[in-house]
Amino acid sequence: MDKIRSFIILSFCLPMFVGAPVRSYSQEMTGISHSNFSGHMGMDFNPSLFVGSPYLYEWNFLSGDLFIDNNYLYRKRLSERFDDVDNTDGSNDSQFGNYTDVANMDAYSSIKFRGPSYMRNSEKFSWGVHTALRSATSVTNAPTHLVKFIKEGYDYSPQHDIQYASEPFRVASMIWGEIGGTYGKKIYEVREKKFLAAAATLKLIGGFDAAFIDFDQLNYVVTSPDSFDLDVLSTTGTYGHSFTDDENTLKKPFKLRGYGVGLDLGLTYYHKRKHGSGDCNKSAEILKKYVFRAGLSILDIGAVRFGKQAETYAFSSDNFIWPQIDDAVINSVQQFDTTVSQYAFATPVGSQDDDRLTIWLPSAVAFDFDYCFAPKFYANAAVVAAIPLASTAIVRSSMLSITPRYETRQFEASMPFIMHEFKTPHLGLALRYKWFVIGSDRIGAFTGIWNNTGYDLFFGFKLNVCEKGGKRSPSCPAYSRL
Repeated sequence: MDKIRSFIILSFCLPMFVGAPVRSYSQEMTGISHSNFSGHMGMDFNPSLFVGSPYLYEWNFLSGDLFIDNNYLYRKRLSERFDDVDNTDGSNDSQFGNYTDVANMDAYSSIKFRGPSYMRNSEKFSWGVHTALRSATSVTNAPTHLVKFIKEGYDYSPQHDIQYASEPFRVASMIWGEIGGTYGKKIYEVREKKFLAAAATLKLIGGFDAAFIDFDQLNYVVTSPDSFDLDVLSTTGTYGHSFTDDENTLKKPFKLRGYGVGLDLGLTYYHKRKHGSGDCNKSAEILKKYVFRAGLSILDIGAVRFGKQAETYAFSSDNFIWPQIDDAVINSVQQFDTTVSQYAFATPVGSQDDDRLTIWLPSAVAFDFDYCFAPKFYANAAVVAAIPLASTAIVRSSMLSITPRYETRQFEASMPFIMHEFKTPHLGLALRYKWFVIGSDRIGAFTGIWNNTGYDLFFGFKLNVCEKGGKRSPSCPAYSRL
């Protein structure tokens, strides 16, 4: 049974196991994305932010954003991990737990690496190109009794001989690469004191791997230890995937299997900007850059259509039985598909529905308000709300944040306070020094003081130039003094 549990996790949470430890990107990088010096690392929150940047050029060598969170499973705090004297070997059972008062599980994970990228800023317009490798998985409303069976195995006796009925639940997962272009400019300006900037990023996407589950109902019973039969009383839903179909599912994880497009749109308004405060030199740091700045953006509008090694399966069945499911041996995606179809329809291909599938990007709408209290001192308030566009969309996690920060050309420090899904508080910390950025929107996750439901880490290596021609001068933050 261990193989079938591993297969289910692999098939529908694949991006969580590829490219990095689970996982991914505070998907908003709150500690750096609102900075006036964020450059490429602010583009994913609002592409128009670069139009008001003091940089003339920026090269992004490599930046990353790693994030995972859920509302059901947690890693125990350090003081509890070895309290059980009978289990002090550091095994998973001693380190992880689950909340018993949660009926349905929501989870989101994301990995993003932005590779070689370039931006140029001028008085008339701004433009740039970027490359990126991304991975994201979302789980929405998954019944925790099913998650418990997958985690513990179908021999988990406390849940035997109980009839379970699920509400509609969704899972979507994808790995993809991007090549994108950004164009922006000031579309309204009054004597340089206030202006409105707009920008758009168009992304050409190559899809590598994908999977989804979209079930409206799943009513079932796992019988007692005498048989371990899975008795599916009724089920309605679909699932699909685009993987290598031999025994080694990860044999070619970056094979191009689908194509798509994505779009980011942004507006940023600057109010009462001081003359010379937008320059990138030492004298600009003694000025307030503006009284306030407000931005609105729509992110990741788009989808990827998979047509290679893609299959979808549909179920609308009153009853079928998978006998002795705990002893089942599943060695490949294809074997799982045919086994389920055999039990449900008495034919190994009875559930196959289509040879194409579409996964929608983790779209969201975002707003932020940035206030300058004094030169170098700012506070930002931001909200991100997910707007899934289809039942096979990756559902981005929503959040509300308040971020105080200290900001100069060379050095920056911020400490965001974040309400994940508008209800769970987290504290972060981010630092920028010259060409290097590092931070986390979940700094407490690394302390072991609390039970932890997720992790977050972001970093960046980049070069910023303020003078035309890339001259090393006192106005270049990579070489000037504090």
